[in-house]
Amino acid sequence: MARIGYPELPADERTVNIVRMLGHSPDIGSAVSKLGAAQFAAGALPAVDRELVIMNSGVAFSAPYEWEQHISISRSVGVTDAQRDALAARDLTSSEFTEAQRTLLAFADSAARSPEVPDEIFEAARGHYTDRQLVETVIMVGFYFLIARVSTVFQLEIDPPDDSSVLNTIVDEYKTSQQHIPTS
Repeated sequence: MARIGYPELPADERTVNIVRMLGHSPDIGSAVSKLGAAQFAAGALPAVDRELVIMNSGVAFSAPYEWEQHISISRSVGVTDAQRDALAARDLTSSEFTEAQRTLLAFADSAARSPEVPDEIFEAARGHYTDRQLVETVIMVGFYFLIARVSTVFQLEIDPPDDSSVLNTIVDEYKTSQQHIPTS
C-alpha cells in the first residue's frame, strides 16, 4: 500500500499509479506526465533503444515499479527477454545488445551514476547516435530518476500487467495537446 493515498479521479479515468500519485500536485504532475508522453510521442531514439534506457534506469535507480511497468511496453516494441535478463544482471556489454546499444547503455548508465560522462563513453555513443538523441537520453535518465524516486519514496504498488493501452492514451493526449499550441 502506498505511503499516502491516491487523489480521487473521475470513475471513467483509468491510469497508472505513478500518474495518480502525481495528481497530488496537479499542475506539476500534469507537466511531468506531458514530459513522459513527449519521450514516447516525439523522441528521436528508436523505441527499442528508448526502452533499454528506461529499463536500465529502473535497475540503476533500484525502482521495481519502473522496471515492471515497462516489461510489457518493452516487449511490445521488440526488446527481448534475453536483453531484459542482461539488464537485470547489470550486463550492459552483453552480446544480446548491438554495438550501438552497448554504447548507448554505457552512456545512459554513466549519466545515471555520475555527474559527467567520460570522454571515451561519450565519443563512443556519439559515433552511433545524433546529438539530439544523446540530449534526449540524458533528459530521459533524469526523468526516470524522478519517476523512480516518486515510486520508491511513496512505495507505489506495481500496476497489473497492461497491454500498453494506458501509455497509448497518454501519448494520444500529448499529440492532441500539441495540435492546440499556436505557432508563430
